[in-house]
Amino acid sequence: MESFYYLLINLGCIALPFAFSFDSKVNFASTWKAFLPACFITLTGFVIWDVAFTDLGIWGFNPEYLIGIDLLNLPIEEWMFFFCIPYACAFTYASVKVYGPKNPFQSSWKAIAYVLLSICVFLALMNFNNLYTAYTCLLTALFLGFHITIIRRPYFGRLLLTYLFLIVPFLISNGLLTGLCFWEYPVFNWQVNDVADQIVWYNNNENLGLRIFSVPVEDFIYGFLLISMNITLYEYFLKRQYHKAASIA
Repeated sequence: MESFYYLLINLGCIALPFAFSFDSKVNFASTWKAFLPACFITLTGFVIWDVAFTDLGIWGFNPEYLIGIDLLNLPIEEWMFFFCIPYACAFTYASVKVYGPKNPFQSSWKAIAYVLLSICVFLALMNFNNLYTAYTCLLTALFLGFHITIIRRPYFGRLLLTYLFLIVPFLISNGLLTGLCFWEYPVFNWQVNDVADQIVWYNNNENLGLRIFSVPVEDFIYGFLLISMNITLYEYFLKRQYHKAASIA
């Protein structure tokens, strides 16, 4: 049973979003043509990153919790992660568009983006020798700068709200991946967890070593980048989909 843990976590993350994708109001299923290319473009970049960091020993996977099928030195569950999590996040974003406030953070989204960018740049510069910290913060800073200077779309506020809604589910799923019984840890934890209890383990020499429960703080930035890239591309392809439908009509 233990060999199915990572697989079951992936399936647990996508089960409810998929089931409600056909809700008549959100109807996320009707936008799969926008989600799928957004997901696979983002997946490509993150898999390249994942393969490189796995080879460098910055993180890795406990075979005890895997079904044993690898592709490019990554377990098949890790590939599924880059589909299941973005699917759940994009579905949540689509639901926020329908049921949430019309323009959250309308007047402050750019200021928030600047603050986040500054924090990421500071962390990257101060921790240049910690590869997970440095690369995650640097790439996120570049992405935020792209949003501020090139895209300049107010939907970034909705993206931020979606991320806030996902914090608790994120803690649960990543807590299970990084400690299984993450609730046994204090909220802020400097202790190096026992690798035997982790589905995904981290080399703490390459990060800040600070965890929230069992989740490395860098994962919150990594998760933000993963969600934001998927949603940004989803919005791009969604706009193209609507324009194409309008031109046909």
